[in-house]
Amino acid sequence: MRSLIQASAALVVLTLSGCATVISGTTQTLTFNSDPKGADVYLDGARVGTTPVSLSVKKNKKDAFMIQKEGYKTVSRDITKSYDPVTVLSIFWDYSTTDMISGAAFEYEPNSYFVELAKDEETNAVN
Repeated sequence: MRSLIQASAALVVLTLSGCATVISGTTQTLTFNSDPKGADVYLDGARVGTTPVSLSVKKNKKDAFMIQKEGYKTVSRDITKSYDPVTVLSIFWDYSTTDMISGAAFEYEPNSYFVELAKDEETNAVN
């Protein structure tokens, strides 16, 4: 009876988990750096820190970042996502649905961003 319960539990775990969800996880670390350092970093409009900063974010949830520092031009960029090839492994038992729902089917590519901020001539001319 005990082995039947263990086998059932193992089957449930395999059925409810996708490969990318288990292997790669549902979060990813993104790193932002700038020259000069000390610029504010925003993800989808929400301030998340000051460069240099690394933070763990849910996969497939963030679309853009902005780096801003007084006296410098603001830089905005889209965050690129790509398909995580590990997801293909789960197609055999749940058609990758778990990975798609959890966001683990995708990954941020690249996961590190460096921005060289240009001086804002208008701001410097006023000062």
